[in-house]
Amino acid sequence: MNVMANHGRVSHPIEQIAYLLQALISDAGIDAACVYEYHRQTGQLMLTVQAGVLFDAHREPLLGFLKDFTATSPLIHHPQMIPVTLSQPTPFQTVLLFPVVRDDQLSVVLALFTIDKGGCLGDCADHPAVQIIRTLLENHYALARMDQDVATVRSILTTARAISENPSPQHVVNLLRDTLLEAHISTCALLIYGPRREDAPLEYLEIRGTWSRRLDEFGRATGVKLYLKDYPDLLDQLEQHGVITFNVRQIRNRFDPLVRGFIRAERMRSIALIALGTGANRVGVLALGMESRRPFSPHELENYHTVGEFLAISAMAQVLQSQTDRVQQGRAALLEAVTDGVVMVSPGGAGGTVLTVNNRFLNIFGVPERRATGLTLLDLLDLMQLPEGVRDDLRGEWQSTPISDPHIRRGEFHMVHPEGFPVDMEWYTAPVYQDKSVLGRIYIFHDITSERTAQRLRAKFLSSISHELRTPLTSIRGFAEFILESEGERLPDIAREYTEIILTSAKHLNRVFNDMIEITKADAGELKLHKADAHLPDIVIDVVARLQMLYKEKKQKVILELDDDLPIVSVDADRISQVLTNLLTNAIKYSPEKGKITITTQLLDGTSTTPDTVPRDVHLPAIL
Repeated sequence: MNVMANHGRVSHPIEQIAYLLQALISDAGIDAACVYEYHRQTGQLMLTVQAGVLFDAHREPLLGFLKDFTATSPLIHHPQMIPVTLSQPTPFQTVLLFPVVRDDQLSVVLALFTIDKGGCLGDCADHPAVQIIRTLLENHYALARMDQDVATVRSILTTARAISENPSPQHVVNLLRDTLLEAHISTCALLIYGPRREDAPLEYLEIRGTWSRRLDEFGRATGVKLYLKDYPDLLDQLEQHGVITFNVRQIRNRFDPLVRGFIRAERMRSIALIALGTGANRVGVLALGMESRRPFSPHELENYHTVGEFLAISAMAQVLQSQTDRVQQGRAALLEAVTDGVVMVSPGGAGGTVLTVNNRFLNIFGVPERRATGLTLLDLLDLMQLPEGVRDDLRGEWQSTPISDPHIRRGEFHMVHPEGFPVDMEWYTAPVYQDKSVLGRIYIFHDITSERTAQRLRAKFLSSISHELRTPLTSIRGFAEFILESEGERLPDIAREYTEIILTSAKHLNRVFNDMIEITKADAGELKLHKADAHLPDIVIDVVARLQMLYKEKKQKVILELDDDLPIVSVDADRISQVLTNLLTNAIKYSPEKGKITITTQLLDGTSTTPDTVPRDVHLPAIL
């Protein structure tokens, strides 16, 4: 703007500077003097005060020259003065530049112009008016910046408090209108980037909050999407500088018809775009518009850029907090949906520190909720309503299990529920990993009362019925054997055949009942193993010999690749024979005629590669 000073009372610093510039022109023989404010983000120079002969036709060329000169020869490195010969199409021949630098940042430039190439600009450096002007500029812009910074900080604090209560984009726009935007701002819009897809660029900006001074309304055009592929150059500039400004008339045709319609309806002539976040953390864009063509002041843009950085941080914090809340809520819901008792412990303390428990665990063991978390695992064990013998067993087991132990530990115990009924409980524990690092350990408690009760009832039923049936079956078998031994030769052929069928069926049923009894014993945990030292290849050879008739009937070959140097094993030879018999019988049954069946033994001691087919919970050494 052009501030003309008079010879009356001058009190405002800008008026004082204008008055001194006019005095300098009269006294030092220069033709024009200007003060330009500099914005470091955009490299923009804004004419603030002028005096002397400076017509509209001269302003743009001079401004272009100063921008180019500032970009190629930063004025921050020339704290005194810089004489420059002009080559622009203006009547001025030379210019003397006085940069004002604060906090290692160029803030203001004083420019003195002369039409006469031989003018005495060099004498201006020591002119008292120049020194006073520079001092006034330093003090004025320092105080102005301080005032604006204080206002910006207050605005940010007010916005921060309000955003924490309502982080919606429209609410943010409302707050900016009330606390920050200056009177000449006529339009404000907050645009948020669409969701980022993995390995794909951002697709669009969506208008999420708006305000219009002219229409006196909020929320107009929210939901409209601007697709980024239409504005690559603008977005590149915004990513590079953080703030960009432009005259709408110069780039109107680069917008799509919808955006042009908005600009026309709002009568915007100058627009500033402030980036919210950068790079991979881009959140959105704050757009500000003015109905006048005057440029945004550099310090004004710096304040908006500062607020933009705060909004980006706040938005990212809100997004991260929202994501964290959703994850925590999902985990909590998942934890409570589990029908088992769950305890999660983190490293530290005796057995680890209890990180979280679910309500199912609290109900099973009668633990008060307020006392569960923050305890050590062994302290939590003391609160669980358990028989002392069970508690001692669990304490010994858990105390000897490090948090980072890679193995799954499991066990069972019997207890009485806090409500008074008996409970069979199964537990297991396993480490919890993240990127190969152990975060903690999880303990799961599963009520197996119904399973164990069903097993016991089934075992009791099968055992009872097996014994009840074995008595008449023994009689049938005995009578059949007696008839065949005493009267077999005198029996008619058909009678002898039927008697032999009765005897064979009785023997088969006897084997079935024996197997049923063995199964019920195994289910009930009553199966007894009679272990003794044995040589495994001998057991394999014996089983193959007993099944010789079966595989020869199908013209099959059984190939034995047995290692005679295998160590002695402690096993129940009868049970191992039974297992091998089942395996080999299946092999014979399901192999084709004239097929080949191979039995191989191998010592697994950890020094050689273990085949992938070996179960992971096998303890070495073992024989495969």
